[in-house]
Order: sequence, then structure tokens, then C-alpha cells
Amino acid sequence: MTGEVLADDIFSIYWNPAGLTELRVKKKLTESQITEKAKSGQVDDITEDDLLNFSETGASQLFFNIGASYTKLDYDRNAGFAGCAFNFFRGVVGTGLYSITSADIETRDETGLLTGETGYSGSAGFLSYAMQWNVVSIGISAKGYYETIGESTYSGAGADAGFHIFLLPFLKLGVMVRDAGAFLKPHDAPDSEDRYDFFQPQIKVGMAFFTDTGVKIAFSGSKKLEQSGFEFGAGVEYSLTKYLMVNTGIFDNYFSAGFTLKLLSMDVSYAINFDKIDYGYNNTVSLAVLF
Repeated sequence: MTGEVLADDIFSIYWNPAGLTELRVKKKLTESQITEKAKSGQVDDITEDDLLNFSETGASQLFFNIGASYTKLDYDRNAGFAGCAFNFFRGVVGTGLYSITSADIETRDETGLLTGETGYSGSAGFLSYAMQWNVVSIGISAKGYYETIGESTYSGAGADAGFHIFLLPFLKLGVMVRDAGAFLKPHDAPDSEDRYDFFQPQIKVGMAFFTDTGVKIAFSGSKKLEQSGFEFGAGVEYSLTKYLMVNTGIFDNYFSAGFTLKLLSMDVSYAINFDKIDYGYNNTVSLAVLF
């Protein structure tokens, strides 16, 4: 739950669009990595693209990062995300769609008497762009919302904005403002009193520490402006090998754990966490491909 500072691939569209800039160097070795491999005799690992990346005439080749995730939420709820990102001029463009559905929701009248069942579905579409200046990355997302609750429908728009700053080579700060200026407008909803429903944004701040031993440690704090309390999280990620990463964390006393397999250009991940709303278990699987 520290994605606002750690997310560095297609899923940054959801967590913090500033993380999309990390894709520009994911497939290429950095200058220090090329130097290190040359010193150690690992020249076979240095590709022509890596060398062109630092030549005066070399141009960045077009890349694509596609990914999708599915979460089986507790109590018959399902959520998913799918997106695509690619480099564009000096930045990265991303598009994505997040959706959540819930069926068999009980409906009751004013006295509490059960009157039947209904369903809910909600979606958010993203169009993101991120750029990097030296140690600072900035990302923004325009968002469109669509919800259905029974026979009523709602639509609206909003925006996300965030940035990453490498305060030190091993210390990164991430800040995310979610749903800025966001609103929903009811359609075919006779019980809605307001023509527009404006809701308050959420502010998330995270700090990540990186070590040479493959360990990442992150801390985060979150505040929904329409609520009085704060939420806090912490997590640890460890690269057992270059093919396997494991992680665990806690968010407001709710535990989570998972792992990622790195196979060729693919990241395959699984995570389990406790649901703080329904007090059950959520299971998430995801796949991301960079080419």
C-alpha cells in the first residue's frame, strides 16, 4: 500500500502517474550499470541499444508497457485494471481503465425491511502523461467516472497529479493527489437531491529507501479530506534473485504479502491482503509486459 512512491510501471497510472517515467530506463542499462558491467567483464550483457542511449545521435526507441490485474474481493466483489503506456517525445503517455463490481446487494426500506437485491458497478478511465527533469518526475491524469447503482447511473470527471523526487540516490519521495476537482452527475436517479456531487480529493505521501542488497523499505501516509482520520502504511520488498521479489506490508493494522516473478520481459505477481471494510481476504493477480 505504498504505491504512490514505489510504483514504476503501467500500474503507476493508478497509484501515481509520475512513476511512468521509470519506464524510459527499465529496458536500458544506466550509465553507471554499463560502466560496472564493463569493469567486471560482463560486456555480453551490454546491448547496442544501451550504448546508443548515451550517444549524441542515438534516439530513444518506441516501447510499450501493457498490463492487467484482477482482484477477487471479499463478499462477491471483483475489481480489475488494464492499461498501456508508451514513450512520447520526452515523456510517457498512459491510458487505463479501473473497474469494480458488486452483485447481490440487499436493499431495505426506511424501517429496515428487506425489499430485494441490487447491484453496483463503477469505472474510472485514465489518460496520463509524465515527464522527468533531472531528479524530479511529474505526472498528471485526466479521469472520467461512470457508476451504476441499481437503475440509477452517474457520470463525472476529475484529475490526479503526483511527483517523485530522488532526494538522495537511495531516498525517494512520492506525493499523490487523487480525484482533484472530481464530481459525479446523476442520471435517471430520482432519489438524488443534488444535480452535481463534488467530492474531496485524497492526498498520499510516501518515502522509499533503497539498498544495494536488494531491499526496499517504504512508508506512507494518506488523508481523505472529507474524513477526519489519517491512514498509515509501511512495506518491505526484497529481491531474492533477479527473477523473484517478495514483499510484505501493513496498512492501518491490516496485513498484506505477495511476490513477483520476473520472466523475460514479463512481471507476474500475486498478493493477498486483509479487507479493512468487510474484514475478509482479497486476492490479486497481475501481469505486466514491457517490449
